[in-house]
Amino acid sequence: MKEYRLDAGLWNQVFAVPCAVVDRHLKLAGKEQLQVLLWALRHAGEGFTPGGLSQALGLSEEMAEEALEYWTAQGLLMENAGELSPAPQPEGLAPAASAQPAPVPLPPKKRMVKPDTLQLAARMEESEGVRFLMQQAESILGRTLSPAMTTLLLTITDDYGLPPEVTVMLLQYAQEVGKTGTAYIDSVARDWAEGQVFTLEAAERKLTDLSERRLAWNKVSAAAGLPKRSPTKKEEEAAFKWVKEWGFSPDMLTAAYERCADNTGKFSAAYIGRVLESWHAAGVRTLEDLAAYEGKKKAPPEARGKPAPAEKSYDIDELERLSFFSLPEDL
Repeated sequence: MKEYRLDAGLWNQVFAVPCAVVDRHLKLAGKEQLQVLLWALRHAGEGFTPGGLSQALGLSEEMAEEALEYWTAQGLLMENAGELSPAPQPEGLAPAASAQPAPVPLPPKKRMVKPDTLQLAARMEESEGVRFLMQQAESILGRTLSPAMTTLLLTITDDYGLPPEVTVMLLQYAQEVGKTGTAYIDSVARDWAEGQVFTLEAAERKLTDLSERRLAWNKVSAAAGLPKRSPTKKEEEAAFKWVKEWGFSPDMLTAAYERCADNTGKFSAAYIGRVLESWHAAGVRTLEDLAAYEGKKKAPPEARGKPAPAEKSYDIDELERLSFFSLPEDL
């Protein structure tokens, strides 16, 4: 069986805890990861196995091994042929105590062992927060929690570090948008954790932003007569810019889509984006502005105060249209 040994130098005698554990990992590391690290530090210089860890800490052997892998993946420990040692600090970095905490990647997905009934009962007994979260989740989702959902909620709490009350807000949002599957909830939870959404105030700001983006896409989708579907990330970003940042009304969005459909025969966010960008730059905000803008473009040059161009054998307007709107389908 594979044996690990933590050669920690001075840590062997003083049982030091690295500053990085507190500065960067205390909030995101799960209970099991912290248990394993503290046990390993306490027994620095001694050989141990995942099996020995599991017996000492009351964890499964798989979970003990995953915890060791977690600290190695985070760059706090390094392994060489079964020997663990503190990872060296990169040159040029300030001491950990004075450094700004760096963003920390989350643990791998689906890393927890599915809890059985006794384990879940024990976790709910020892944590009022977990008990509150499970009760609220069943109420919000309107069903008995599946083992997969239970595992995910424990992962969000213990590994991602989201407080139960923040997770409840996340679940309410998922129910509101009709996406209550574990994959979607997991994706949003990881995004919130990586974005440091750990307070009710931060969650409220995040939900406001998500709501505005959803409403912006709904306006674009309705203007183009699209069937109900979720937008791609680029489509969502584009819709937010058109509606929230540039302030285009549904009528203007419809006008932009009509020009897109006339020339491409389909919905193209890239094409519509260039149309709206040109209108935004020209100060066109209403249908009346648009009529005047396009009427001026169609007027003969002399009517616009410009000399008539020499007669040419090609249609300059057609060439401009093709060069301006023949775009790669990047959205």
